Amino acid sequence: RPVQNESAIHALQAPDVADKLGYVFDAVSLIRHELDGEVPLIGFAGRPWTVGTYRVEGQSSREFKTIRGLARENPAALEHLLDLVARTTIDYLNAQTESGAQALMIFDTWGAALAPDDYRRFSLAPMQQILDGLVRNRYGEKIPVILFTKGAGKLLADMAATGCDALGVDWTTDLADARRITGDRVALQGNLDPATLRESPDE
Repeated sequence: RPVQNESAIHALQAPDVADKLGYVFDAVSLIRHELDGEVPLIGFAGRPWTVGTYRVEGQSSREFKTIRGLARENPAALEHLLDLVARTTIDYLNAQTESGAQALMIFDTWGAALAPDDYRRFSLAPMQQILDGLVRNRYGEKIPVILFTKGAGKLLADMAATGCDALGVDWTTDLADARRITGDRVALQGNLDPATLRESPDE
């Protein structure tokens, strides 16, 4: 049931993540135990803008006409939705670290569909809200946070300024350019073209 107007958005209630998503936290705890310290366990969540696109559009989209129209016509309603998602995501990620996740990645598939100013307002601002609400140190160990926005190479400086620990960089951005843009503020990861994983050894 997509939510596409102010009344539908304001009717939404934040879920109790422990009640609705307890199976995720059980899985995190089990995986951490089975890894037995061999590799770190990374927790994961979608960024509010990306989650919001599915909630408003009701499905995946290439043009995002409905949510972009909402951003133009009723930005306050969209910000209310994104705030709800952000607050739920804070609880969700903090519960993952409590269950054993040793780092967190917050993934934005569709942020690059926004113009730069709208990206900062509707994608980056809720992301900052999440970062500000996360427990970044658990049992004496730092919990690094990785941010990723697909196709947003030109916005890496804005992302680095959030106080995150690392940025994911996709294959459309040269790592040397990413380092020049971000300086020494964050670690960089990624940059592998997914098509590489589909190539046969003979190609």
